[in-house]
Amino acid sequence: MATVLDSNPAGRTSLAATLQAARNSTPFTISTREPAAIGYWCRHFNVSSERLLAAVRKVGSNPDIVRLELRAF
Repeated sequence: MATVLDSNPAGRTSLAATLQAARNSTPFTISTREPAAIGYWCRHFNVSSERLLAAVRKVGSNPDIVRLELRAF
């Protein structure tokens, strides 16, 4: 499995590049235990918390599948 370090021939990455990659990545699952996470996903999908929680209960916490479920509403 390739890593960020593998892409740099010298084996070094800048801290700024690593932080930028982390900042632009989306979490792999939707957490419904933390209010901040619920707020993030509500803004991300532009839905209310009720719609988000209903979709997660129905299809699980995978963001891609939740997105498809929200489009079906």
